[in-house]
Amino acid sequence: MPERAAGTLLHQTRGDQAGLEAHSDVAHDRPYDLKASPDRYLSLFDHAPTAHLLLDDKGRISELNRAAAMLLGEVRSKSLRRRFARFLHPEAIDTWRQFLRHGLQHEDMHSCELRLQRREREAFWARLSGRRHLETDGTVVLQLALEDISERKQLEQRLLEKERHQRALLDNIPFMVWLKDIDGRFLAVNRAFARSFGGDRAEEFVGKSDFDLVPPALAMGYVATDREVLASRRQITLEEETHNNGHSTWSETYKAPVLHDDGKLLGTVGFAREITARKEAESALLHLNDVLEEEVAERTAEVDARSLALSESERFFRATIDALPSNLCVLDESAGIVAVNKAWREFAAANGGNPDQMSEGTNYLEVCDAPATGSPGSALEVANGIREILAGKRKSFVLEYECSTPVEQRWFEVRISRFAGEGPVRLVVVHDNITRRRQLASAQRETSLRLKRLAAHLESVREEQSTRIAREVHDELGGTLTMLKLSLATTMDSLTEAAPLAAPLQGMLEQVDAALQTVKRISANLRPGMLDTLGLLATIRWHADQFSRMTGIAVELDMPPYVSLTAEASTAVFRIIQEGLTNIAKHSGAKKVSITAVTHKGNLILRIWDNGRGLPKDSLGKHDSFGLIGMLERAQNLGGELSLSGTPQSGTQLTLRLPLDAGAAPAIRREA
Repeated sequence: MPERAAGTLLHQTRGDQAGLEAHSDVAHDRPYDLKASPDRYLSLFDHAPTAHLLLDDKGRISELNRAAAMLLGEVRSKSLRRRFARFLHPEAIDTWRQFLRHGLQHEDMHSCELRLQRREREAFWARLSGRRHLETDGTVVLQLALEDISERKQLEQRLLEKERHQRALLDNIPFMVWLKDIDGRFLAVNRAFARSFGGDRAEEFVGKSDFDLVPPALAMGYVATDREVLASRRQITLEEETHNNGHSTWSETYKAPVLHDDGKLLGTVGFAREITARKEAESALLHLNDVLEEEVAERTAEVDARSLALSESERFFRATIDALPSNLCVLDESAGIVAVNKAWREFAAANGGNPDQMSEGTNYLEVCDAPATGSPGSALEVANGIREILAGKRKSFVLEYECSTPVEQRWFEVRISRFAGEGPVRLVVVHDNITRRRQLASAQRETSLRLKRLAAHLESVREEQSTRIAREVHDELGGTLTMLKLSLATTMDSLTEAAPLAAPLQGMLEQVDAALQTVKRISANLRPGMLDTLGLLATIRWHADQFSRMTGIAVELDMPPYVSLTAEASTAVFRIIQEGLTNIAKHSGAKKVSITAVTHKGNLILRIWDNGRGLPKDSLGKHDSFGLIGMLERAQNLGGELSLSGTPQSGTQLTLRLPLDAGAAPAIRREA
């Protein structure tokens, strides 16, 4: 420790050296060694339990002991010659400046409280006590004693908060509260007390007595009750009635003694509130007592009846859900099971589960999450569905899942819904065995697939039969009629015009010619020959021309120069166009028809549009629309799609999308 600090300490104690020397023989049995005193005082300074610092006139630390270094959280050597202000909390700078200025200008002992910060930035409250000292060389030194008062400040803060809370509590109590000393003078009142006596602040009434607030007669009564409380040292309760302008007002007052811990009387505390409404209610209650007794008896009978009905309702509810064949449970707002039926318990037991772990008191989400942890599946979907319903994101949840055994394939359907209306959140979870339904659905799909195969086969057989009939009608009947026509023409050429048989033969020739036209028309309708010879596009152009001439409806064609389809697909496309034009002629009332065909991404896209009255969009789903059903079946048999669109004002559009390789492989097999 520097000699200057030692000198400062010795200067403070030289006045006591004589006394020390006088007692040296008694205390130490040896002379007092003045030369050793600096070291002793330095050791005393360094090991003192109180933190001490020496500051120069610039506020820099010239010396500090171990307690100060520990309190400031910094090594002593690093603190020397550095400003004490660097340990200040930002909010304590002004206080420190005033303290330092006063200490350097005055010699009296002075102190202050401020916040400091240790090296690790931990803030604490400290009390600084100091005084100025003048060294022998004229240097001014400020001696400081530093004390950590954080605990005291925290206690003061808690006491201040407690006082604020108590004041807030008193001021927000709806009735009057007051505290008096033993002489009957007010020490504190709450806001309700001040307002009731026309005051703005509670502090206005401190030091006053009852005689300063109310008439003397009333004040005398208040003082008498205060004396009774002080004399008996017990709480009393008063109900007082006052009359003002013909109105009666009742108040209830509680008074109690205030005692010191040693039992000494300090004063009284009182509470008062208006109970006029209560007194009126008590009077009314007394008046209605007899009526209420009768009503209580009636209500008791009603409660008994309702309790019986509730018990019966619960019994009926339990019997009802137990009679249901479905596995059923009810969940609360946290997915806890609150009720299960008999089928639920039996199913749990029959499938190797513990009925107690799947009954009331179990959380259903935990049951679902347990198997889903290792292999997410249907259980995880059910858990997510329950969470979404509880969160209000959906109203219900339905899922079909497989739950098979080693010897049986089984399917179940779970349905989760929320109770309607107000009240506690409740979910109903129902598990049904739908194995039989799935088997029937599978059989139905297989039957439907067979029917489609059969329909495709019948359609193929019908086309083959139509082709054969058309060929026979065209070749045999047409050839016979042609020969007959030639024979009749040859016979007529050999007769004169005046011959008796000329006119009948001419009529027969015309009939034969008409029959030939009928044979051609029937043959074309059964199976256009050019479909096999000239191809699909040429046949469409020919049929469109025939349709336009027969119906008077203009037909516009937009076709590619060439398209390659199988014979089966070409027949299906032509029949769809044929049926579509027939429907337009029968039902649309159109004046114009447009047929377009394009190839796109391996598909033939064919559109038939008319400007008629239009067809509803659900026409494809009607059971009696056999023409549309036939077109749809033809498209689906070849793996294509058929759609119908339009409105009553914009006509109808029929769209066919068919793979270019349709018919190259069995379409029904691809569909399956």
